[in-house]
Amino acid sequence: MTVVEAAPPKPHPLSVHVPEKHVPLRTPEFYADIVARLRLWKPLPVGTILDTLHQVLESPTPPPDRELVHVHWELRSWHERLSTIATADQRFPPPADVLRLVNAGRAIGDELIGDGTQALGPVRRLASTLSDLLDEIARTQGLRVEDDEDQGQA
Repeated sequence: MTVVEAAPPKPHPLSVHVPEKHVPLRTPEFYADIVARLRLWKPLPVGTILDTLHQVLESPTPPPDRELVHVHWELRSWHERLSTIATADQRFPPPADVLRLVNAGRAIGDELIGDGTQALGPVRRLASTLSDLLDEIARTQGLRVEDDEDQGQA
């Protein structure tokens, strides 16, 4: 019997973490860093989020298995951005329902889905949690949810 040793798996390029450089407060480098981050900032793509949620939750043909890994990554990143919006202002703590959705989404998003085969269940649970969190933030914090067509006519 021959035993073949597999090479260690390479990390997915989207999961590689690059630590941020520490910049001292109130220095020219600090303010230049803020300006650079503001220039790179992209608004939350609510229309794309809604399209993806519709594809995962309501479409008769869900994404194929090989696309689920990317969809799962997108949902996790959007959930993290919405969680930051929901919990950013410490003067006004979020309601218990919002905290429950934030924690549930993190727990579901941390589940490993492997190569995407048979991963539709966790992806749908994350999509459902993200949808509820988006609704709560739109209701409590006044997040505008507009169609992409409406934005082009403004």
